[in-house]
Amino acid sequence: MASHQQIAGVTDEDLVQRMINSHDDRFDAIFWQFFTEDIEPRLPASPVIVDLGCGPGLFLRDVAQRIEGGQLHGFDLTPAMIDYAQNQVSYGAANAKFSVLDLTAAPVPLPDASVDLVAMTAVLHVLDDPLQTCAELKRLLAPGGTFLLFDWIKQPLEKYMQMMMANVPPERAVVMEKAMMRLSVAHNKYEIEDWIWLLEKGGFEVVVHQQLRSEHFHAFVCQAQGDSAG
Repeated sequence: MASHQQIAGVTDEDLVQRMINSHDDRFDAIFWQFFTEDIEPRLPASPVIVDLGCGPGLFLRDVAQRIEGGQLHGFDLTPAMIDYAQNQVSYGAANAKFSVLDLTAAPVPLPDASVDLVAMTAVLHVLDDPLQTCAELKRLLAPGGTFLLFDWIKQPLEKYMQMMMANVPPERAVVMEKAMMRLSVAHNKYEIEDWIWLLEKGGFEVVVHQQLRSEHFHAFVCQAQGDSAG
């Protein structure tokens, strides 16, 4: 699969730093209130939690601070992300494991029906075959398991570019404008209704969905269709 940095024409290190710098904005107090109210009640004690496209591991770090006894697994396409997650981040007493994985080329190396929560943030939109990925997620989820999708919503190009360029230093403006134009095609694929249709087509029921940041990002809490334990 093509990575975000390949699409944008930036280095792995650039993207790692961008993910670190933007983490607190993406996963702010509003997100964690949503997580506490709509995700945590769905989890068993000592849940198995997977973050696909885990980046530098900061989401799982934050989860470890909120949920005791969890088994945490992070997978990412970019080795630099996994290196940072393994060597620069503390997960307290949680059992956290990280691996490089191209989700489009190999299955997640975990057993069927073994995961209580699968989270994906800003990854599914870039995949050429999201329905294949949905099938893999369904394989992983235990009865009553939850899929949390947190992803981009289509925006007018001018508005998108203004947002993405807002904090770019002048000396980086020309390079970053070209990079963001390339990324805009991937980021601006789906409207909310498109996501709901895609998820249902992929065998999921959207239990709740909510705008948590600005209107360009949306959270979808899903369970497998027909899962009476959810």
